[in-house]
Amino acid sequence: MKFLLSAAALLISTAAMAATPAKPVITGNILRLDSACDFTESSLNIQRDNLSLSATLNKLAAARLQQATGDFLNQSMVVVINDVPVSAPVVRTVINTGKVQFALGRDAAAQLLPTLLETTCIRETPAPR
Repeated sequence: MKFLLSAAALLISTAAMAATPAKPVITGNILRLDSACDFTESSLNIQRDNLSLSATLNKLAAARLQQATGDFLNQSMVVVINDVPVSAPVVRTVINTGKVQFALGRDAAAQLLPTLLETTCIRETPAPR
């Protein structure tokens, strides 16, 4: 009986862990954007085989983009929007326009699209030292 209870507890805890997908661990050169905080405008283009997201960034996010593309010139940079990795291009030029466009894979689009409806900006602020 004790063995059956332990096995059942193990199965339940394993099922609970499987139901909650872990955030991907991303390392390297990363630009993180939050659509509610960083986008002043965005549009989604959905065609049969192509999905793309275009966005205009606010001044602070545009400055971060310009800094990141300057720092990571000729290197790959992962772009993460709302905790979803959407692109990992090799940076070939500094982007100073504040406008971005990303081709989205189906999996990334399925994760990202519901989060684009969020309008409340919640910034994680570093803990005071």
